[in-house]
Amino acid sequence: MPDVQTFALALRALDGVGRVTAARVLERFPTYADLRRYGREQVLHRLKGAPNAAALVETLFDEAAMRTRLEAAAAEREALQRKGVNLRTPADPDWPAALGHLPRADRPFLLFAYGNARLLAAPGVALFGRPGLADEAFDLAQATVRHLARRGAVAIAGVETGFDVVVHKVAALTPAPSVMVAACGLSKIAPPLRPAVSQSVRAGGLLVSPFEMEHGPYDHDRRERGRVMAALARAAVFFNPDLDSGERAALDGARAADLPVFAASAPLAQAEGLTLFSDPALLPLT
Repeated sequence: MPDVQTFALALRALDGVGRVTAARVLERFPTYADLRRYGREQVLHRLKGAPNAAALVETLFDEAAMRTRLEAAAAEREALQRKGVNLRTPADPDWPAALGHLPRADRPFLLFAYGNARLLAAPGVALFGRPGLADEAFDLAQATVRHLARRGAVAIAGVETGFDVVVHKVAALTPAPSVMVAACGLSKIAPPLRPAVSQSVRAGGLLVSPFEMEHGPYDHDRRERGRVMAALARAAVFFNPDLDSGERAALDGARAADLPVFAASAPLAQAEGLTLFSDPALLPLT
C-alpha cells in the first residue's frame, strides 16, 4: 500500500491538519490519485465539517506543491523501510479493526511498526503492570505469557517498565513472541530498554507506535498507548492494585469495546467490578 502510506505521511506533514482531519481525508480518498478524480467542490463537500476545510482543499489542489510533499513523503517511507520500519494505515489488510472503534480524537491513522507486523492481526492479551508487584502477581504474569504462547496467542505490553521487559523477555523464549506498544516514537525508546526490544524483534516480535519516530516521550501519551494496547487485544489483565493514567485509559477503552477485563489484585477487582484473575485458563482466546 505504498501510495496510501505516502499520502498519509504527506497529510501528517501539512500545516493545520490534525489527526482527525487527516483520518477523514484518508477515509474518503485513500490515495492522492483517488482525491484528484474529484473536483474541488466534490472534495470540499466530502470534507464538510472538517476544520479549515476550504483552505485544506486549496492546498490539496495545489498540484505542484503536493507533488513536492508526496515526493518527500515517499522518500521518508523508503528511508524508514531501510531501517526496518514499516507503516500501516487503515487500508492495510492487517490494520487492527478495533482501532476504528476508538473515539476519533484518539484514533491513529498511521502506525509505525518494527518487526513482524503480521502480529497486529494475531489474537493477543494486553498485560498491564509495574515494578513492585507481589511475588505471586509477578509469577502469574510470567505464567500468563507462557500460557498465551501455548495457545498460539501473543502477549501485548508496553515498552517502559521492568514489568514490560520481563513480559517481552519471557515471550521471546516461547514460540509466540510479544507485541511491544510504545508511548513515544520508535527512535525515542529509552536506551536501557533497547536490548529487550532487539531480543524480542529477533525472536519474531513486533514493536509498534502510533507516534512519529522522534515524538516524545511525554507522560500524557501513556493514555494513548493504553488505548491502543486495549484495541489490539481480545482481553486485558491488570496486575497492579491501582491504576495509573495510561492503565485507566486502557480499562475504559476495554470496557467500551466490551472486552473481558481481569484484575490480578483483589482490591482492584472489587473497586472496579472486574473478574479476579488467578488462572490464565480464564482468558478467552477464540
